[in-house]
Amino acid sequence: MKTPEEQPRSMPSTAEQEALVACLARRSEKLARIYGGCLRVLYDRDNPCRLPLTAHSMRELIDKSPILTGRQPAPQGDTVGNRIQPVKQAYLAIKAQGFDENSPLDAAEGVVRQVLGALDRFFEWMEENRPQIEKKTAEMLSDLSGPGQALPVDVSNSEVARWMAAHEYFQKVAHHGQDHVNENEFMLHMTYIENILLQRLQPPAVADLDALDALIREGENGQ
Repeated sequence: MKTPEEQPRSMPSTAEQEALVACLARRSEKLARIYGGCLRVLYDRDNPCRLPLTAHSMRELIDKSPILTGRQPAPQGDTVGNRIQPVKQAYLAIKAQGFDENSPLDAAEGVVRQVLGALDRFFEWMEENRPQIEKKTAEMLSDLSGPGQALPVDVSNSEVARWMAAHEYFQKVAHHGQDHVNENEFMLHMTYIENILLQRLQPPAVADLDALDALIREGENGQ
């Protein structure tokens, strides 16, 4: 028999997080598992990599959110991270040859042209693809809301921008792209995504019942 110290501890998730797990499960068991696992890692304070691992799950949740509206997630691979690699490689080639900001331009002309070419191709891809990504994100968020009055354009644009900013942030953290992760900043992005999904997935009549069930569970667990 396990001692009290060995017994599994209940996850200290909030009532809203419990409600979101339930809402996701109604649409997709897969996404409910991703988000549930995300919460388990987030609240594991003994795990020194909990924020990068949580960021990975949140990025995956965002990437697969189109499933909630019957769409297929965007194919993986053709991402900003992948597209920036040729630029990075061209830059590293300059550094490897000993060139820096103090080197004469005529000596570095060839490798500089390589960097400029890589930058041209990268920004051309960004200009062509980012509007499409924004459009698909807006359509997905609109479909999640269901029938009803559409949001004002400025509100919709703001939501799309914040949704995409959160995705880029989680991608950077997941790949350990920051030496230090500010937990307050992390939670701002995470809470925003959680709130957007909960507001759209939770029917008004079910919202109160889910919140009540979550509060009862918290009371039973002594929280």
